[in-house]
Amino acid sequence: MSNIVCKRLGIEVPILQGPMAWASDSVLSAAVSNAGGIGIMGIGFSPAAIFESEIVKIKTLTKKPFGCNLITAVPNANELLDIILREKVPVVELETTPAFYGSLSSFTEKLKANGTIVIGKVCSVHEAVVLEKAGSDFVSVKGADGGGHIYGYTGTFSLIPQVVDSVSIPVINSSGVGDARGVAASFALGASAVEIGSRFLLAEECQVHSNYKKAILEAEEGDTVLTGTSINDPVRGLRNKLADEVLEIEKQFKGDEAASRIQKICSGSLRKAAVNGDTEGGSVVVGQVVGLLNKIQSVREIIDELISPSQRKSQNFMN
Repeated sequence: MSNIVCKRLGIEVPILQGPMAWASDSVLSAAVSNAGGIGIMGIGFSPAAIFESEIVKIKTLTKKPFGCNLITAVPNANELLDIILREKVPVVELETTPAFYGSLSSFTEKLKANGTIVIGKVCSVHEAVVLEKAGSDFVSVKGADGGGHIYGYTGTFSLIPQVVDSVSIPVINSSGVGDARGVAASFALGASAVEIGSRFLLAEECQVHSNYKKAILEAEEGDTVLTGTSINDPVRGLRNKLADEVLEIEKQFKGDEAASRIQKICSGSLRKAAVNGDTEGGSVVVGQVVGLLNKIQSVREIIDELISPSQRKSQNFMN
């Protein structure tokens, strides 16, 4: 059975590894690409020198297609775009905010003129329509149950079919998938591929601190919480000391005062957890599928459990 995402991206199975800051670097992303999916590096917040070095490095680790994210709202977005164009990155996942909708077409036009496939990251039907009109080849849809920054409030199972009905380009489900059942459900909802973040946090090739992985392994259903909703900067992660402090600030303060206090205690919090291993004072971002994440495996083992080798062979997604 031919799969349009596999054919366009040149990959063997319809599995994308989602971009995660401090987690999906060149090592993890190359491993996913080498295993038949496509790794997308989460380097969109990086300084230009690190951004470029990771792109150069991944080219030494895989000859397969790979990608990176590009966040149009960061101050150095155009500088990062120039690096992408110069290095001819095959795939870019484009993230934005409403304030930057007007400049989207200039990004997609330059990327596509350079031969790059553009995946628009969206959290709502409206945003999917905007990204399609701006020239995205695909849209990757993240429901409210996903990990990390959440800019929509509709769950995956409600959101995916509504997006499918509202756009004419292929849709990728990028939330709520922890095992093969989630992959099958995504296809049933109309998605053409899945983009997975949380499960790859437990990959042997993922460089996050062992304490971060341990926190995920020990977590159960219901252990994630959404913080920052009152200041329009919601983030889903494990409930811990930092999350409780943020929630308390949101109870006591509003507006700029709440935002200022949250920014002060959350600055660098993801790095604190993912790199330094402080899983109480740092931010352990993960989706609501955390209760399904119970073992550390190699990237290839993860992909083979999501889509078995026999299924890969029988369906031959690329043809």
